[in-house]
Amino acid sequence: MKQRPPQSAVAMETARILLLTYGRDAVEMAVLRCAELTKAGDKGGLASWKRILNDVRKLAAANLKHSGAVN
Repeated sequence: MKQRPPQSAVAMETARILLLTYGRDAVEMAVLRCAELTKAGDKGGLASWKRILNDVRKLAAANLKHSGAVN
């Protein structure tokens, strides 16, 4: 049986994709997703997206020169 990657790896990859897609707006997009999940009462989804938000913030801070969406 194929093992799934750890949640931390999935969160970091999702954060990387958000940053590549949305550039400077990636943090805002993750914040909005967290707000949506809070409103929906999805505690599991919110926990996952809080990890993603944390990783997006780390990547954005480390990559200040990234000035916009790639796509």
